[in-house]
Amino acid sequence: MCDFAADAEAAGILVGRTLTVERVRQLNAKDYFYQMLKDNPEMLKIYPGIEDELLENAIDCHIHAYPDFVHRSQDMIEIAIDASRAGMRALAFKDHWNVSANACYVVQRHIDHLVETGELENRVEVYGGCGMCYGMNPEYVRIALQYPNAKMIWFPTFTSFGFWRSAGHPEKGGVRLVSEEGEVLPEVVEIMRMAVENKVGIGFGHTDFEELLPLCKKAKELGVRATLDHPLLELNKLLLDEMKELADLGVYVGTYCQPMIPSLYQPIADPMETVKTIAEIGPERCIIGSDFGQVLHLNAVDGMRVFIRALLGFGITKDQISIMLKDNPAKLMWLDD
Repeated sequence: MCDFAADAEAAGILVGRTLTVERVRQLNAKDYFYQMLKDNPEMLKIYPGIEDELLENAIDCHIHAYPDFVHRSQDMIEIAIDASRAGMRALAFKDHWNVSANACYVVQRHIDHLVETGELENRVEVYGGCGMCYGMNPEYVRIALQYPNAKMIWFPTFTSFGFWRSAGHPEKGGVRLVSEEGEVLPEVVEIMRMAVENKVGIGFGHTDFEELLPLCKKAKELGVRATLDHPLLELNKLLLDEMKELADLGVYVGTYCQPMIPSLYQPIADPMETVKTIAEIGPERCIIGSDFGQVLHLNAVDGMRVFIRALLGFGITKDQISIMLKDNPAKLMWLDD
């Protein structure tokens, strides 16, 4: 009888873009938990509340919350209250399709009221922006940026041509950001210029390296502040060398809670990829965010707590985490400019 797993391991068959069958077997070995503790004394230094100091003045620049086009685990008010109690500085709520800045303004008013009445001690800043899944329409962005609390523009995700191309289905079409000749499309350039003029950040959405390279070059030329959205997540996975090349152009690399925290959405993931990415690229070019809000994930702030503990447990220092969780998100969203 053929041992498929053994044959796959010997052949170096990949599970996704980088994960091998051999590595999956290592991660799923019955003694992996004990080996992790034995080989990593830093893990034994983790204690409850070790993340509290790092959450003070932290910024989560990528959260999904209700109301949205699908149900979410919490609404914006619930997350903002959790963040306030944790002492965080700011949040940015993402909507794939619509303007989230309007709801964020109302949430901010509520948080301010709770602070004024003494029910909360810390005023967390609540921001949103606009999602571009309907297409790269500069007029839509121009209107969206007139809303208070708008601090991000999120490029297309599930409707992106690059997303479908990387999934092996270019025939599905989708929203293009770059021409077939490799030039950033005029409407995209116009939106990037508006981002700089209005001092808002850009999340480059779900696309592939073929589009991201000219986008990042154009971003550098225009002075855009942008980040790669969860490039370690399998649905828009980038190789380490690709991330390095893009980071060298000045964009941030999103090192988010998922997929370092495996879940029902992506149960087969190597948590150490996130640690290696931060070490290789450097915390100065990485951003921490949760990307949580999905109903089968931890709540956003709880997920951030686990993520911080995990990073500390695998050798990322408090100073490095502070750069990625406080300094870089503030720069991305122009909060101190």
